Amino acid sequence: MSTARTLTPSDLWWCLGAVALALAPHAGRLPVPLSLGVAACVIWRMLGALGRLPLPERHRPVLWWGLQGLAVLTFVLIYAVYQGQLGRDAGVAMLSAMAGLKLLELRNGRDYYAVCLLTYFLVVTNFLFSQAIPTALYLLGVTMLTTSALVRVNAPARLPARACARLGALMVLESLPLMAVCFVLFPRLPGPLWGVPTDSAQAVTGLSDEMTIGRIARLGTSDEVAFRVAFLDGTPSARDLYWRGPVLWATDGRTWRAGAIENTGAPPVVVQGRRLRYDILLEAHGERWLPALDAVTYNDAKSRAQRGRDLVATEPIKRQLRYRLESALDYRLPDLTPADRAAALALPKQAHPRSRALAASWVVQGLAPPQIVDAALANFRREAFGYTLTPPVLPNDPIDGFLFDTRQGFCEHFAAAFVVLMRAAGVPARVVTGYQGGEYNTMSDYFLVRQRDAHAWAEVYLETRGWVRVDPTAAVAPERVSLGINTYAGERGPLRMLDRAGFAARVFNGARQLWDSANYHWSEWVLGYSADRQRGLLEALGMEDVTPARLVLWLTSVMGGLIGLLTLLLLRNRVVTRLPPALRIYRTFCGRLARIGLPRSPSEGPLEYAERVAASRADLAAEVRAIAQAFALLRYADAPAGLSALRARVNAFKPGRPT
Repeated sequence: MSTARTLTPSDLWWCLGAVALALAPHAGRLPVPLSLGVAACVIWRMLGALGRLPLPERHRPVLWWGLQGLAVLTFVLIYAVYQGQLGRDAGVAMLSAMAGLKLLELRNGRDYYAVCLLTYFLVVTNFLFSQAIPTALYLLGVTMLTTSALVRVNAPARLPARACARLGALMVLESLPLMAVCFVLFPRLPGPLWGVPTDSAQAVTGLSDEMTIGRIARLGTSDEVAFRVAFLDGTPSARDLYWRGPVLWATDGRTWRAGAIENTGAPPVVVQGRRLRYDILLEAHGERWLPALDAVTYNDAKSRAQRGRDLVATEPIKRQLRYRLESALDYRLPDLTPADRAAALALPKQAHPRSRALAASWVVQGLAPPQIVDAALANFRREAFGYTLTPPVLPNDPIDGFLFDTRQGFCEHFAAAFVVLMRAAGVPARVVTGYQGGEYNTMSDYFLVRQRDAHAWAEVYLETRGWVRVDPTAAVAPERVSLGINTYAGERGPLRMLDRAGFAARVFNGARQLWDSANYHWSEWVLGYSADRQRGLLEALGMEDVTPARLVLWLTSVMGGLIGLLTLLLLRNRVVTRLPPALRIYRTFCGRLARIGLPRSPSEGPLEYAERVAASRADLAAEVRAIAQAFALLRYADAPAGLSALRARVNAFKPGRPT
């Protein structure tokens, strides 16, 4: 296509459609004035193609200079909004503005190519925000449309729209095997290509290092994925699935926090039973804590264990993170320093008077710490406490109000109240937040833990046993631990109705598990394909000694050879397919004669060649003359009606060597 050729309205629709679809996902990410401005440029160009609005061309100086002013104003706006900082968001905003403005001066083939190339770049920028399967499929379609737009203006003859779309899609699909080979073998970068800093406010809402009454209850209605877990050494029972998160030591009476605990290193673990290895794929949550089963004996994550044996990463988790852990389900944590004891007994002065009085009554009775624990759990069972996701508001002292007035609450109420009772009775205790349970995916053998599985429990220190987990929620609602939060999630509406629908519920759950399984494997093998995984693959292929530089050279050589070979094959096939049908049939006829020692000279015409063959082989004379005459009529007299007869004669013509 000539770069100066005038474009037709049909060409413009292809290009405008590709640009609009590539820009659409960015609409909510750009500043509102910029999104509206880019949309206005697209609409203006569409109306210009229809002749409804004049375009800003040089012979219209007012519009042309207005466009220049709009471009300057746009770049000033981007500079002001992003405060002159370079980065992902500012770069995408700049690229989107350039695409919109370029559409208004789209006149010829050169402009068309520039806009299509900008569209390809816009497609790539969408992956800076999301790498989910729907995003990849959507952008694959946009890439096919952009390629089809280029096919549209480069076809020697005007192809129908369906043929352009088919050819564009075919070209993109044919490139996928090469893309897959490059993805698997090309040396990996230290981090993902899209590893630009992101705003922590964009992370999925989840647990933090503090607990205010009511926070976990709100998470109890969220279906957001928290993390996925694949066990390597068998699956533990549901009662062992306590995923430890932030450990909270300090309280002001309403809010619990991690507190300023001197981190002298994680206390030792005395392993008393089997250990489990498992891989966790953690979603971004903007905090630094890492969920783990009690008690961790090995981890390969860039993290450290704190005094509460909760794992903390070196930096906030702002993108998916995969790590491997080993935990002992049967263990002892015997270590308790004086600083730990002081922190695990601290209560705010003048707070929780009725709770303190109840705990003091147990001490007066002479109960030992294990008996005090049993007395507190018996109190929860005896006094008709209720478990609910929508507890009453506690405007005053939340612990006293819960224990003696409302007696309706969520796991955070039970855990906080239990720890207050223990501390008031002189038993060291702390609140542990995290997740409990998980949904087992039978299709891919892993557990899916959602935000609604968020849970809080307690740990008490007993002199003979060390730190011991106590879940006061299980004393009131044991189904919460054995069956999960779904038992109480009546607020979920349609999902709850499906739970009662029998067959519909099985179909729905099966489809949901299938979709989540696809997302899990996508995250594991595509988004999580790291340098370590590539090294493992190369070792499995016997290429463990191959350096990255040598791999690049080898890959480039192989790809270059394959591309060259493919090009030669395509050129050869193109030459063959461009031959007229009659000539292809005649060449088959000449080839059969050549095999019996009668090759055709390049300068011989069909009739002259037939006479020479007839003079040498009288037994073939009649058939050879008939085929040559039929071919001459087709070739030089343009008589296509005889093509089938010629093909039949040549197929039947099988000469043998003279005896």
